[in-house]
Amino acid sequence: MLDTIAVVDPDSEAVVWALTGMWRQQHQPTVLPNGRMLVFDNKAGTEISEVLELDPFSQAVAWSYRGTPERPFYSETCGSNQRLPNGNTLITESDNGRAFEVTSEETIVWEYLNPNHAGPEGEYVATLFEVVRLLPSERPDWME
Repeated sequence: MLDTIAVVDPDSEAVVWALTGMWRQQHQPTVLPNGRMLVFDNKAGTEISEVLELDPFSQAVAWSYRGTPERPFYSETCGSNQRLPNGNTLITESDNGRAFEVTSEETIVWEYLNPNHAGPEGEYVATLFEVVRLLPSERPDWME
């Protein structure tokens, strides 16, 4: 695994910026309006995932979310994150079929658990690949 995030200039077909070492099997690096980056780190620890907001040049972590012992957070293979206009972060814990919104103070204010299961005993949770929040102006007509 490369565990690397890179920016590619399509005109020169060259990598113009790259960073590795702070995460493992990461997903959805997103540049925020403040210039920082939001990254879903699948393997922040043993059965721990983390969402990081960091300065891509100094590598200083401005904010992170790892869950709590009472409300653990882990997705081994997939996951996503979205910074919302109100400053909260929407996190998709894909492998556990869970999506939740967390404040900058790490308080969960909204949560969805996929009720769908598969397998002979219902032992498999239906994965949520990515949950996104749409602004009212982004809603398609069929959602009305």
